[in-house]
Amino acid sequence: MTGQAAPLPHPPEAAFVGAWDLVLWTSFRADGNAHHPFGRDCIGQILYTADGRMSCHLTRAGRQPLGAGIYDVSDAALGATTRDYSGYFGTWTVDAAAGIVTHHVLGAWYPDWIGLDQPRRFSFEGDELVLEAETGGERVQLRWRRVAA
Repeated sequence: MTGQAAPLPHPPEAAFVGAWDLVLWTSFRADGNAHHPFGRDCIGQILYTADGRMSCHLTRAGRQPLGAGIYDVSDAALGATTRDYSGYFGTWTVDAAAGIVTHHVLGAWYPDWIGLDQPRRFSFEGDELVLEAETGGERVQLRWRRVAA
């Protein structure tokens, strides 16, 4: 991670609490090349509550409506839309000394994530929260900006 890290408040969880809008999602391949899985204009939001709940959603911008009720759309059409969306919810904990926030997944768009812990390295750079993880052979970095209250 780059940039100037801000000191964490006490307790460190206070720095996370609130809503954050996605600034940029970048995946770095093993060869060093970067790509943006849902495009540079991907939209998303992550929420952390003071009582330890969290929710994260990412989607490709400009998705087209399917033009029918959710139970009237074909499985193929509905299935194709899942390639442009990612989301999960659960609880969260922070290990400030290690610089890790862990998302404990209770429910997810991708069922294989349910019950898993998703640790993320974190830093605060100016008004941004930066989360990073190794996943699928890539280093994934998500930059979030706090939503003004």
